[in-house]
Amino acid sequence: MLPRFACQLRATVCSITLMVTGGLAIASEAVLSPFESHYDVNYSGFAAGREISLARDGPDYILRSTTTLRGFARLSGMGPVYEVSRFEFRDGVIRPRLYTVGDGEDNPKRDIRIEFDWDLGVSHGFAKGKDQSFPLEPGMQDPLTFELMARLELTRGASNLQFRVHEGHRVRGYTFNKQGVETLEVRGQPVQVTRYFIDRNSSRELYYWFDPDTLYLAMQLRQRHKGRTKGTVTLTHSTLLD
Repeated sequence: MLPRFACQLRATVCSITLMVTGGLAIASEAVLSPFESHYDVNYSGFAAGREISLARDGPDYILRSTTTLRGFARLSGMGPVYEVSRFEFRDGVIRPRLYTVGDGEDNPKRDIRIEFDWDLGVSHGFAKGKDQSFPLEPGMQDPLTFELMARLELTRGASNLQFRVHEGHRVRGYTFNKQGVETLEVRGQPVQVTRYFIDRNSSRELYYWFDPDTLYLAMQLRQRHKGRTKGTVTLTHSTLLD
């Protein structure tokens, strides 16, 4: 009787394990499918557009963000700002390999480059006009991949999200604090979204509004400082909504 029960128990456990791991694989495959999203940006009165895309490049993924000034702001002569992250996906976790940000011109004060050497457990890069190096921690993200990693975890049903994010000149903790469900108007339609406060131990407060019905796509971002909204980023189109 006991051997038979043990076999049944083992089979049940195996079935549950396959169901859970299979669900995680499906969630990961969906979130990491190629996409392109467009956002309107308003930061301290300056208007801009932001395009974010994810694509495959052999075994790696390429996550890109391009921010372009609009209207009178274009008269400043500043070109688009390009932010690119090359990463691999291993054991259910995004592992950045190379992160860069710049406007195509040589600007040591603003340019950032981070090379992640996971074999040696250390990063090498350049930020704030200086060469920078930090020890790497398991699960560490860069300023672009942390949002995608958060979407992966939320789609898997995670509730307590905490990441260490390598910003180039420092590493900071990002803690996602769920604040409730709200209604946003996106493309002229009301959308039920979940608001999160991203605690970065910074005076500049960062808020995200994710849509659970579209793989937790970010519908809006907002930055506040000393009680005032400094910048708002709002989704205008995404291939995930087609």
